[in-house]
Amino acid sequence: MAQSIREILVSVKALLGGTAAFMIGNSLLGVILPLRMEGAGYPVALTGAIMAAYYLGLALGGLRGKHVIFRIGHIRAFAVFAALTAAATLAYAAFFHPVAWLILRIVNGFCIAGLTATIESWLNTRSSNETRGRVLSFYMLTFYLAIATGQTLVNITDVSGPDLFMLAASLIGLALIPVAMTSLGEPNLSESRVLNVRDLYSASKVGVVGAGVAGLMVGSFYAMGVVFALKIGLGVSQAAMFMSAVVLGGLVFQLPMGVVADRFDRRIVMSGALITVGTAWGILATFVASGLPFTTLLTMAVFFGGAMSSVYPLCVAQTFDRLERKYYIAASGRLLMVYSIGATIGPVLAATLMSAYGPSSFFIFESAVAILYAVFVLTQVAIRPVIPADQQERYVPLPDVTPIAMALDPRTDPVKPK
Repeated sequence: MAQSIREILVSVKALLGGTAAFMIGNSLLGVILPLRMEGAGYPVALTGAIMAAYYLGLALGGLRGKHVIFRIGHIRAFAVFAALTAAATLAYAAFFHPVAWLILRIVNGFCIAGLTATIESWLNTRSSNETRGRVLSFYMLTFYLAIATGQTLVNITDVSGPDLFMLAASLIGLALIPVAMTSLGEPNLSESRVLNVRDLYSASKVGVVGAGVAGLMVGSFYAMGVVFALKIGLGVSQAAMFMSAVVLGGLVFQLPMGVVADRFDRRIVMSGALITVGTAWGILATFVASGLPFTTLLTMAVFFGGAMSSVYPLCVAQTFDRLERKYYIAASGRLLMVYSIGATIGPVLAATLMSAYGPSSFFIFESAVAILYAVFVLTQVAIRPVIPADQQERYVPLPDVTPIAMALDPRTDPVKPK
């Protein structure tokens, strides 16, 4: 019997509540850190390196986090990851030093990968084949709204004090409550097949390269977006609004982008979106120095967020189109690895350019990455024919900050609980 939306929400509300708590805290932390480093006069390049370390930790967590879960179980693993994340969050205030913060960012990324893997596998056990898509939609909505909420919380008190670190740590700690009290069984995270990157690249060059490009764009933006906003003269509250506009744009545009991508060649859809937004960002870069109306900046941020957030899920769909279903989960893991590598490199490149050429180069960097990838995709359109629409896998929105919701992806074979 088909479940109603209310029944689905009741079955997963505790897990979504835990997700909201630790993502609000983690998002708040992601804004506090660059603000504190900017206030302390850290070089932009150093700020970029420290913020990029989060994505290095995320990559390590994607590779090794499951081993922790397998060894001690899901509930205890979640407790370990959450407690360590909360402790690391408090440690930022106690150890204000570049080396310490670099290490803490790696720990932070590793633990967030573990937390999301645990939550997603549990959500999968609460989903049937018919409801997995809707559960993923609720998870996506929770994820994006939590990120936007966390960024706005930076306005409630002075960023130079320890209060915001304490608030972020408390929110992360609260995520323990619903998960620790759950009576769900232990989900199975095993992969059904092995697929190396070389074979994946042969199957879908657009997908593999695009995953790296998505990482470059997303990683550099979330790491350096606040610094860019401050450099062009925005206040803390305006910088938070700028970041939130991009996040909400990513949420709002996922559905219409998916509808269009399922009807037309998704490579052309993605290229068109990236060229349009990339060109607009490039033009806006020329107006940064002379001052840009804040409403114009926010409007462009919404559209940029929509285009940027669509790259990774479009790449996953494009890759799945060219693989057998039994390889989908393995391919998702490999795409995450490529994404994480790009997200680690992106902030360093963007910060280096901003340090050398000023804040307008942040726009130019994002614009160049988008347009160059769009051109690459168009060359592949000329080389490889489009797959007929009735043979394509449908577009499924995926979170772009930690895009590892493969257990919930309704296109993959469902993972049964033990």
